[in-house]
Amino acid sequence: MEFNNRLLLKIIELGIAIACVVLYEVVGDLSKRPLIVCGTIGGFTIICAVLLIGHVINSVVEKRLNALISLLGCILFVASGALVIDEWHDIYDFLKDRKRNAIAAGSLMIINGAVFLLDTLSICRT
Repeated sequence: MEFNNRLLLKIIELGIAIACVVLYEVVGDLSKRPLIVCGTIGGFTIICAVLLIGHVINSVVEKRLNALISLLGCILFVASGALVIDEWHDIYDFLKDRKRNAIAAGSLMIINGAVFLLDTLSICRT
């Protein structure tokens, strides 16, 4: 196993995805469109874990497939984060913690989208 930028990006992607899962469980109904939000968070948590394990055991994943997965992760995380923030920014909630956690989850999703974009650029560069 060689430690490089791509391994670090995979660790960051997985960590943020797990944090989003935890925030989703804390908030409950994070979005009125749970299929895209839950699918993105849950699906890419599994995908990131598998790709990270593959990277650790030096398994070869084709460059184009890896770039496609990262690009889709970027698009889906940004879209999911934007949906969550859009739904929660005007809501007056008596429990301020719930709104704060939802906005934090949406922000983390957008940040994870940016990390996926960096991963895509890193893959295409090599």
